[in-house]
Amino acid sequence: MPTYNELSFYLQFTINLTLLIGFGLFLKHRKQVQTLLLVFLLGELTLEFSDLIFRLMKINTVNFYIYSISQCFGLLMITGIYNVYFYRISPTVRGLICSFAGVSLLINIIYKQDVESVTFYSNIITNILICGFAGVYFLHILRDSRTDKTLFILNIFIFLFFSIESIISTTFNFLINNHLEWVAPVWLFRGVLLWSFYIAFINLGCRTGKMKVW
Repeated sequence: MPTYNELSFYLQFTINLTLLIGFGLFLKHRKQVQTLLLVFLLGELTLEFSDLIFRLMKINTVNFYIYSISQCFGLLMITGIYNVYFYRISPTVRGLICSFAGVSLLINIIYKQDVESVTFYSNIITNILICGFAGVYFLHILRDSRTDKTLFILNIFIFLFFSIESIISTTFNFLINNHLEWVAPVWLFRGVLLWSFYIAFINLGCRTGKMKVW
């Protein structure tokens, strides 16, 4: 039976392959795929592929920087995606979010925590903000009762993934110190949700030509 480490590697490889296939599909349907979606997928592919390469080279010191950049990039791109496809976000709110993302990234890089005792607490706000976007869309559905199936599915996976991210951020030290055997299964579950999110996102990109967007 494969070990958790082997399963994690297979899942990471599958995620990279999925993103690569998605990027190819986006290029094939370039006329109907907005630049925002293409930039997001390319950025995620670059970060995930870099993480995989450094893992194969057994270089773990850069993981912290990749994670910090991924959090900042993800917040900015997802804010833009919600503003374009889900509901209008005011310029003031978007400006505040961009400022927070930039400041958060600088703090994370300048104040590098010890890798062995990293807590991820600085990323809780980012995860809560994205979960907030998903929650607001659910409220829109309750009020309007009409929704696009593609957007609804993507919104579910965004909410699930970043909810798990928030839980991991708040309980990471507790799991490491008291329940180390739970870390690998939780991280695998997170990976499966991330993979599902990417698939739902690629589906959105391939269907944008058939959808009514802002």
